[in-house]
Amino acid sequence: MLPEARGLGQFDDASLVHALASSPVDEQTWRPMDAALLDDYNQFYGLQFDGVERHLALIESTGERITMQAFVPSQREIRAWAVVCHGYYDHVGLYGHLINDLLERDIAVMSFDQPGHGLSTGDRANINDFQQYVNVINVVHDFAASSALEKPLHWFGQSMGGALVMEYWRQQVDEKPTGEVVLLAPLVRPYAWPVMRWAFALAKRTVAARPRNMDANMLNKEFLSLLAADPLQAKVLPVAWVQAMINWFTKFEKYPNSSMPLNIVQGYEDRTVSFRHNLKVLSSQFENAAIRIIPKARHHLVNETPEIYAEIWSWLDDICEWYKAKS
Repeated sequence: MLPEARGLGQFDDASLVHALASSPVDEQTWRPMDAALLDDYNQFYGLQFDGVERHLALIESTGERITMQAFVPSQREIRAWAVVCHGYYDHVGLYGHLINDLLERDIAVMSFDQPGHGLSTGDRANINDFQQYVNVINVVHDFAASSALEKPLHWFGQSMGGALVMEYWRQQVDEKPTGEVVLLAPLVRPYAWPVMRWAFALAKRTVAARPRNMDANMLNKEFLSLLAADPLQAKVLPVAWVQAMINWFTKFEKYPNSSMPLNIVQGYEDRTVSFRHNLKVLSSQFENAAIRIIPKARHHLVNETPEIYAEIWSWLDDICEWYKAKS
């Protein structure tokens, strides 16, 4: 079980990032690292799970060192695997609740920090093309699939992570997911985009980045405290990232229909993504999408209040087949 409070004490984030970034690794390969490097990090983010083996590795992708972590039950049978894809500004350290609940279902977890996020290298919270993110997922998938073998490999994506999971599988011609695809408040367009687009058009002519609005769209005060203490949080919104997002959703919204099943959870109090527009696009594109609306839920669904979070899992357990691989 996770501790009741996270973000207590501190850890030397700069030294940890430096130790990971300085280790040699070749493009498209991985290098195992000593998981003991994460001891203070685990304590700060509450990633200490009983009966779980921790694995840490670096992969080289898009010219950056990507930090990948695996959480593997050591005292129970592994019945499935899951890849967890974080949202914008996020990193693996913030996903302890989701990782814990997957482990309790005997599902091993592989997760990673995208370039510019968490413990991975790269310009903070910035990218020139969403395809760089997708390329990272491609490399991670290779390692996750080799671990899962014949067991189901599920996919979880929060916000931007949901967008990237959809884009990744849109690009796969000869392969389909062997497990469930769960999207939590998936990004297509951001909230109030018809108004915000004009502010962006002006900003990109004058600045390279704007201060990040840290007014979090969430009710979970424990998570708000964690964000306030989190040393891995970026403090700016780069204009280049916004342009990369626009380029992506302009392309994505023109995709033909897909039969790939999706499980989508969305809150009506979300003020981060434009959920009305997004759900219309996704329900039109994905004919086999199952959508669960939780009226009081806000955006960061993996860190919602316990009541809302329990409702999400109740629905997922009813609709998902966690232990049966799809053909």
